[in-house]
Amino acid sequence: HQGIGKSCLCYRFVYPGYDDYVEDHRSLLASHEFESDVIHKDHFLYWGSTTRTYDAKGSLEKVHFEVLEYTAFYEDITDQPFCNKTDTKAGKRPVTSFESYMKIAVGSPLESPGKISYKNRDLICYPQDYESVVFPPGIGKHPRGYVVVVDVSDSGPGFESRLRLTENMVAHLVKKKQKFVVAATKRDEAFTTSLEKLGELARVMKFTLIEVSAKSNVNVSEAFEIVAAKVLSKAAHGIPTQVLSYQDAAKKTLSNRDRARRAFRSFLQKRVTLGSERLKAIECTEEYKACAQLHGKFETDKMFAQHVLTVRNDEVSCYAGVTDNVEMRQEFLEDYVAERTDLSLYANYLKDVIIKICQKCNNEVSSSPPPPLTPSERKTSLTCQTFIPIQPNPQHYAREFEGDHCPRNGGDTQNKVSDNPAEVHYVSD
Repeated sequence: HQGIGKSCLCYRFVYPGYDDYVEDHRSLLASHEFESDVIHKDHFLYWGSTTRTYDAKGSLEKVHFEVLEYTAFYEDITDQPFCNKTDTKAGKRPVTSFESYMKIAVGSPLESPGKISYKNRDLICYPQDYESVVFPPGIGKHPRGYVVVVDVSDSGPGFESRLRLTENMVAHLVKKKQKFVVAATKRDEAFTTSLEKLGELARVMKFTLIEVSAKSNVNVSEAFEIVAAKVLSKAAHGIPTQVLSYQDAAKKTLSNRDRARRAFRSFLQKRVTLGSERLKAIECTEEYKACAQLHGKFETDKMFAQHVLTVRNDEVSCYAGVTDNVEMRQEFLEDYVAERTDLSLYANYLKDVIIKICQKCNNEVSSSPPPPLTPSERKTSLTCQTFIPIQPNPQHYAREFEGDHCPRNGGDTQNKVSDNPAEVHYVSD
């Protein structure tokens, strides 16, 4: 029951934010850590609570979750499990057997006055640096549901042992008439054979199996929600009960992330129209929080930085001489980033953005057709056209002056050819 993903699963459910995720939750502790207010000499962790809202036939219903993780903590010096605080005999150690573990998980009274919620290992030694809540009294009176966790990221004897333990746990929970689901954790790193064997056990024992990945945040909330729906039964308050395949759940997660990204970019297009807009003013908006929840603060801030830099480029384009001068445009944008303290963390990323912006603007200038000429420009162009010389032909002169064009015969003098055979005449190209 160690290192199989229980803590990561609980963590991701209570703290679903992208930046909140932490993987280090080792069960090997020092004596003073086991005696701290967080562990409180118990072999379970209190993760705190979370409230979710669901649509129950048109009305919004809230469901409150109190999340606990049952485990076994080991002393770092002896590598042996710690004594329970109820043990009075010196040297008495809990037996690390299936019976003792299930007694803690299913039969414990769930009372531990003074215990506070856990979030990460630093909180154990430095609780004053973190926000925590006190373990609520009387929590054992509320109905319980269980998520049985099985790691499918390896195969061989280790997995076979966990598979037998899972079979015993399921039989025990059924015997005690408890509501539960089985979660195949680390699904993103799963061995096909392990997953198939667990699936076969689910079909034989007829229990609900859901494939999850706490790291990728796939099917995590669904695992707890299905348990809650089983516990609440008919009064399920609109909690979704459909078990999605891992592939469908992963697509749903990616779709939600993409929707949040597009919504935030659309928000920036409408809200951020000046290059002077500051990141601090955007961080308090709901659109920013929704995007940071799924993409993290760093990626969300990068989206803002890229957008505000594009806005600044549009402003710079109005400056004299900038349109055709890539070096000047790049210098203006680099100075703009250097002066913005809220963009300093993303300076290296924005260098590449500036290069791409300048290249795009340069390509647009070189590929765009020249603007149409004004009437005055067309007139000037005609006077500056290229002309070619025509050598005089004496016979042509004779024919011209003998014909209707001869002035003496009253001919047209507009197209008259010069009397001087040495004069060079020009015609338009």
